Amino acid sequence: MKLKQRFLSLLQERESNGLLVDRPPEKAGATWNSMTVGNVQSVISTPISALSFILEQNSESIGFKKELYESWSDDVLSELYNYAQTELENYYNQQTPENFSIKEALSDILSTYLAAKRETFAGHRLGNLVRQLIPTELRKLPFTHSELKITGSVGQGNWATIPWIAIMDKRITETTRHGEYLVYLFAEDMKSVYLTFLQGVTIPIETKGKAAAYQYFKEKVQEIRNMLPLEGMVKDDAIYLTSGGIGQDYQVSTVAYYRYDLDQIPDDEQLVADLSNALINYNEYVNKVLHPKDEPEALISFNYTISHLYAGQGILNYLHDNEPNPISLEELVTNQGSVLLSGDDVKHPKERVRHLGRALQDLNLLSINENQFSLTELGQEYTNHFSENKWVLSDLQVKIIRDHLNNSEIQTPLTRSINKAIELCKELGSFTLDEFSPMFNNALGTLETWGEVTQKQRSIFILNWLEILKFVTKSGQQYTYNEWEETPLVDSLTVIERVATIKSFIASKGFMYPDHWIENFFLSLKAKPFVILAGVSGSGKTKLVKLFAEAVGATASNGQFSLIPVRPDWSDPSDLLGYKDLSGVFRPGKLTEVLVEASKPSNQHKPYFICLDEMNLARVEHYFSDLLSVLETQEWDNQRIVTTPLIHRDSLQNESDKQLYGNLHLPDNVYIVGTVNMDETTHPFSKKVLDRANTIEFNYIDLGQYPKGKGMPVSEGAAVPPNSLLRSEYLQLVDVYRDYKQLTEETTELLVKINGILEQIHSHVGFRIRDAVSFYMIYNDRFALLSKEAAFDMQLLQKILPRIQGSNSSVKKALLQLMQVAQDRSLPITEYMEDASKLYLSPETLAASKYPQSARKIAFMLRRLEEDGFTSYWLS
Repeated sequence: MKLKQRFLSLLQERESNGLLVDRPPEKAGATWNSMTVGNVQSVISTPISALSFILEQNSESIGFKKELYESWSDDVLSELYNYAQTELENYYNQQTPENFSIKEALSDILSTYLAAKRETFAGHRLGNLVRQLIPTELRKLPFTHSELKITGSVGQGNWATIPWIAIMDKRITETTRHGEYLVYLFAEDMKSVYLTFLQGVTIPIETKGKAAAYQYFKEKVQEIRNMLPLEGMVKDDAIYLTSGGIGQDYQVSTVAYYRYDLDQIPDDEQLVADLSNALINYNEYVNKVLHPKDEPEALISFNYTISHLYAGQGILNYLHDNEPNPISLEELVTNQGSVLLSGDDVKHPKERVRHLGRALQDLNLLSINENQFSLTELGQEYTNHFSENKWVLSDLQVKIIRDHLNNSEIQTPLTRSINKAIELCKELGSFTLDEFSPMFNNALGTLETWGEVTQKQRSIFILNWLEILKFVTKSGQQYTYNEWEETPLVDSLTVIERVATIKSFIASKGFMYPDHWIENFFLSLKAKPFVILAGVSGSGKTKLVKLFAEAVGATASNGQFSLIPVRPDWSDPSDLLGYKDLSGVFRPGKLTEVLVEASKPSNQHKPYFICLDEMNLARVEHYFSDLLSVLETQEWDNQRIVTTPLIHRDSLQNESDKQLYGNLHLPDNVYIVGTVNMDETTHPFSKKVLDRANTIEFNYIDLGQYPKGKGMPVSEGAAVPPNSLLRSEYLQLVDVYRDYKQLTEETTELLVKINGILEQIHSHVGFRIRDAVSFYMIYNDRFALLSKEAAFDMQLLQKILPRIQGSNSSVKKALLQLMQVAQDRSLPITEYMEDASKLYLSPETLAASKYPQSARKIAFMLRRLEEDGFTSYWLS
């Protein structure tokens, strides 16, 4: 009897908990819970008989035969026990479909249930699907937890009118007869199924009577709706299950629901997302039931699956562009994609917009009233400070949110949870996700209610938010808390005023440069943070870099200006970046040391200048190859321009090295300027180098210039500008094409014409140079530093002509055709192919050219070709 009792209780326990279990024989009973001990003998007798050669049984117990049992050691017995447990677990796992689909399961029930009701109830496959398979699969979802009891029913002995699958938190209820729980309810006509937040109706109706119970349900519904956000769920009593009976009871007791019609059941991704949202609300409710003494102000929650705070920028920007009128949810959904949701054409935009809207509402940036969205006063201030890239929070927007978080008078559960996360980050200092996650989830009270995957996911999300808000920085797998040093968003001076200040500072130091050189140097750095200064020795190349840096506050003494002399024996990137010694310790190069300093959060607003002095004493393509490649990987990430790593964390052995140098990239506040002399001691540049740099030539020196004024300390005059003065604002032409369409197309048409000439000598340019030249022209147009002709003259001189060299007639013809472009007139090409001396012996004609700087250089290159039989941009 005891054996049968134990056998039956084990099966009943699995069945009650919604776990997979074999169906009882049809004649024995419909379910294990409906069976008695007397029914069990027929079930267990067959396997016992089959194993009679090793088993023996009496009325009280079953076990191995005595002679076998006594001959086995404890290790053998333990192995047998573990083997049996493993085999049983494997057996149940095999019963679960590999590719289970909630959508297919719900569709199956809706499509076949009415027909199944005319079939034998006992042992029917739909019973197994509802009672076992679906609960088992739901339990595998990452956001479910151990306190949940998941069970289903198609009836007890007979088919139920309304089958269901319930999710109950065992701490507040373990039965659908009372309490609150989530449940999938199938309509009697099987045309729809509802995922509902429901109250159990049976016991309240039995104890209170129907009228009083209905009043209780209605009051409880309103209480819970006021308590929880229930965002995305329908909050009314319009579900239709049956025309009367228990279906009507369910309707009255429903707090909120999702409805899925048979012919419009969404995909599994949406079904899981809906269930996750419903469970988040249910968990929050359970937490409040279990901790009724907690004041609402003390509760914190981070229920958001928004991985980045900038995801809501599109909504705020759209409201700003269309204020003051409120915007409906439908209108916002219509404008998803690149306008609203960061370029994503999401599958379920309505739920996405609602979810984002709730977060923005909790941050007091917008208000939502009956699906009408409008900016708050704080939101209006926030949207007045968008940067050019609306998907990136500007510094002022970051400051507004940080100030709001510090406002103790206006706190929501979200802002309190963010502040709690900030407090934990500050306490940890430097930490990993695995160190942060349990502390954060313990503070939220979700260690027991969320699965490990969900806990880590939400922890990653909150850390992403804090990174955007500049509370933490991430390097590899390591997070670091930092005190954000508030910096100006833009320079206090206009660009014209700032450039004038720089020129005045340089002149006060006793150095004079030709007209427009400083403007050109500024525009070249702005277009790309890599510039080459070429020319004769002693022409002031290195001094220009140093003085320009000092004029914007970057000096050797504060570490923002570094002079790195290049050695002739440099042959690989380790000479600049560093190397691992024989013990595995990383020995950083000078460049790496600067990058580490520039990458620190407190320094990210400061420009750092690196001057590679005489950079072509060694082959640039060898020691500079990593930098050249990384320059092309620039992309926007949280308002910063980032690149792929220069030093990969996995390549380092020492843990302290990994934290300091792991995944170090080229930050957007570092500007590299190389100075070069072109003589017999140096190496020429490849097109790979020239494509990535503006090459400014220092070969035309006016020795008749004399110093003006007196040296002026950098602290005098205007305040030091932020890095935004020099940092690139465009990385791809698409970033700016719409705003500067005409200028971009004019510039491109000129380059197309020039490319047709260069193709003859295989020196034509690609998209990289087209984009760089366009950016230079756009910056110049924005800041009004040079005329359009003077700006293109500089780009023709710096980006095109350095590519040309050779000794054949094709090179000469190309130079003559380029001279036509520079002078904007036709030339007798055939005549000049014989003798082009009229061009380079007429300086007044060259000076009158449309592009005089380029015309003068082309004339010089033609002269070298005719007199020496070879020409190059680099010949002096």
